[in-house]
Amino acid sequence: MGVERSILQRPDVHHSKVTAISLTESTELGTLYTADEVTALAGLAKKHGLAVHMDGARFANAAAALSSTGVRPADLTWRAGVDVLCLGGTKNGMVSTEAVVFFNPQLASDFAYRVKQGGQLASKQRFASAQWVGMLERGAWLRHAAHANAIARRLANALRSTPRLRLVTEPEANAVFVEMPVELATALQRAGWHIVPFFGSGTYRLMGSWSATPELIDRFIGSLAACVHTLGWA
Repeated sequence: MGVERSILQRPDVHHSKVTAISLTESTELGTLYTADEVTALAGLAKKHGLAVHMDGARFANAAAALSSTGVRPADLTWRAGVDVLCLGGTKNGMVSTEAVVFFNPQLASDFAYRVKQGGQLASKQRFASAQWVGMLERGAWLRHAAHANAIARRLANALRSTPRLRLVTEPEANAVFVEMPVELATALQRAGWHIVPFFGSGTYRLMGSWSATPELIDRFIGSLAACVHTLGWA
């Protein structure tokens, strides 16, 4: 396994000392780790005495997507062996706040000091943190994420039938990656849409947002169709 090879390479002072495995859920490619995959990677980490960190900037999107299969948020985190979760708020409708959840309390030692040293202890932070009460108690964090995922599916379905476009991967959460000719991307930018290459020229990432409306997606699809027609590709 490539992960284990990375853990075992150069165990001396001339190489960075590995202390943790960090997983991103959902991933930067918009794909998801299943509960079994998280469990397997966490087991590998424990085998080598490493902690497991989950970068969950879009964890809510993953949890919402996998909920239809009976997977609970706990199945993707502490039950699977995750020690620390960075639970995203700003990409899910909150303002300037993320939550760091320690499932292994020992790793929280001196965390308050590290927050202060990192310049992340804001004045009156309790007011910013209060957002989490409403988001978690009322289930808004999962509703927002499920909406963003649905917006991404709506967008992907339209792109799938557009000439000269190809989905790089099937969207599993709220990210849509599409190969698009530069001429079409330029035409969309001129029409007022802000899109930029993600993996170099020709591939673009379009995100379903918690606040996007179906009407907004329909406007984008309409602009896309008009640009395709202008280019003579229809």
